[in-house]
Amino acid sequence: MAERPARDSRSPLWWVAVPLCLAYAAGVFAFFSLRFVVPAWPPLLLLFADLGPFLYAPLALLLPLALISRAWPAIAATLAVVLLFLVIYLPFFLPAAGTLPATVGGSVTAMAFNLGPDVSQPAGLTAAIAAVGADVVALEELYPAAAQAFAVALATRYPYRILPSEPGANGLLSRYPIRDHESFRPAGVGRAALHATLDLDGDVAQVYVLHPEPPVIALRPRPGVVRPALYPAHLEAQLADVGARAASASGPALVMGDLNMSDQSRPYVVLRSALYDAFWEAGWGLGFTFPVNRRIGPLGLPGPLVRIDYIFYNDALSAAQAYVGCGGGSDHCYVVARLERREVAAVGR
Repeated sequence: MAERPARDSRSPLWWVAVPLCLAYAAGVFAFFSLRFVVPAWPPLLLLFADLGPFLYAPLALLLPLALISRAWPAIAATLAVVLLFLVIYLPFFLPAAGTLPATVGGSVTAMAFNLGPDVSQPAGLTAAIAAVGADVVALEELYPAAAQAFAVALATRYPYRILPSEPGANGLLSRYPIRDHESFRPAGVGRAALHATLDLDGDVAQVYVLHPEPPVIALRPRPGVVRPALYPAHLEAQLADVGARAASASGPALVMGDLNMSDQSRPYVVLRSALYDAFWEAGWGLGFTFPVNRRIGPLGLPGPLVRIDYIFYNDALSAAQAYVGCGGGSDHCYVVARLERREVAAVGR
């Protein structure tokens, strides 16, 4: 008598868990790899990168599914994604490793603040900036009423100021003398950035204030049709340009602003290859900065949910402290970093 074929003992749940978990893990690792192999990310990838740690939210369902199904391929796939998540995000909650570089004494406190003109009031912004008391404040989305308030209420603290009158411009408040400044387009594309040269207690410091276009989806009307389109952001080219300028500066250099990029994006990798991220080096937590104080009708939106505001610095400085604050009434939290000036002999990545 012929033997009956062995019955497949795998449950229906096994057949659900394995393809779902393997497909999810393959997608996560493919996206992670794109940061290093695909240059000039298109806006759609930049938007996807803004998911940040939320990209790993499906683990809350897929890992229990894999364990219940006892499907070892699914378990291995989800645990691999858990390990990747820990490798990426656990360092944000751990003390900085290694010893601090030697410094020459003296420090500079920097603040980057998108003013959120749609939701903020000048009085709240002024109070928040005064409370922080930073030495240098990078302003994005400056608007005339806020500029007027800063020029009056913060004149004593910041005798040196760049406060353009046009709405949406970048500005600067400084305790240090401003030798000169210019507006330029990084890599010749996109929004203009602000470059200022400061007299930092006898040393020359370069400050760049940036606010590149966000990679947003918009509806562009055409004759007879409304078609969704992605605004090109040129982020990688712009940040590579500014990063090279700041990295090659002979003295301290800062790159600050609302950079409209996630720390999981290719443009971030490009900029961090040239400069240091103050919050990564000396902050704690995920560093989310946007959105806050936003509403849909009577409902307040949860937030902040993404990290898009940054302070970067070159080899002539070292981050001793960095944090995010969400006061002032803007739809962005601000980033603050206390930076120590390094000894010349200690400079070098």
